[in-house]
Amino acid sequence: MEVHHKPHPIRSWREFLNEVGIIVLGVLIALGAEQSVEALHWRHKVQDAEESMRFELRDDDGPQAFTRAAMVDRFEEQLDTIQGAIEHGRDRRGVAALAYAYTPPVHTWDSEAWKAALASDAASHTSADRMVTWSKPYRMMPILQELNLLENADRVELQPTRRAGGPLSAAEADRMLSEVERLRIANQQMAYRSRVLLVGLAKNGIEVLPAERAHIIQGLRARYGDCVEQPALKGVDPTDQLSDFRKAAAPK
Repeated sequence: MEVHHKPHPIRSWREFLNEVGIIVLGVLIALGAEQSVEALHWRHKVQDAEESMRFELRDDDGPQAFTRAAMVDRFEEQLDTIQGAIEHGRDRRGVAALAYAYTPPVHTWDSEAWKAALASDAASHTSADRMVTWSKPYRMMPILQELNLLENADRVELQPTRRAGGPLSAAEADRMLSEVERLRIANQQMAYRSRVLLVGLAKNGIEVLPAERAHIIQGLRARYGDCVEQPALKGVDPTDQLSDFRKAAAPK
C-alpha cells in the first residue's frame, strides 16, 4: 500500500525561507562534494604527470647527459690525435682510421612525459613557479637534439672521401681540419648543455642514481682510462640559452 504525502503548504515567510535555505544548503553541499572530487582527481593527475617526468629525467635523459659530460675530455683527446695526424702528414689510410674511430653517441633526447603533462592540462592545475622549474631541464632537450644531429653530420664530413693510400691532398687536409674545429665546438657544447640539463634535474630534486653514476664512470674508465671524470656542475646556469651553434662553429 502506497502512502502519498501531499505537499506541505507554506503558511509564512519563515517557513518559506526555511525551505529555500534547505534547498540552497543541499545545492552547496553537492557543489562542494563535486569540487572536492574534481580537486582530488586533478591532484592525482598532477602527481602521475610529475612521476612520469621524474622517471624520464632520472632514468633516461639524465644518464645520457651524465655520460656525455663525463666523456668531454676523451673526445677532445681523439680530436687532438686526428688534428696532429693531419698536420704531420700522416697517410690517408691512417687518418681515415682515426676519423672513423671518432664516434660520439647519437641519442634521442626525450620529452614525452613533459608533452603528455601539457596535453593533459595538468599544467593549469600546477603553480606557475613549479611549471617553470619543471621546464628547466626540458628546455635543453630540443637544443641537445639539434646539437647531437649537427655533430653527427660533421663527424661524417670528417671522414675522407677516398680510402686509398698516399698523402692527403691540401684540399682534403684543410677540409678535415675545419671539421675537427667544428667537432671541438660541438663536443664542448654537448658537454656543457648536458651539465645544464643535470642542474635542471637537481632543481627538481632529481639526480642520476648513485649506483647508476658509479656504473657509468666505471665502465667508461675501463674502456677509455682516467680521462673520464665526474661531471662538475658548479657554475652552470640552467637558464642559459643556446647561441647560434652553426654560426659559432663556422670556420673563420
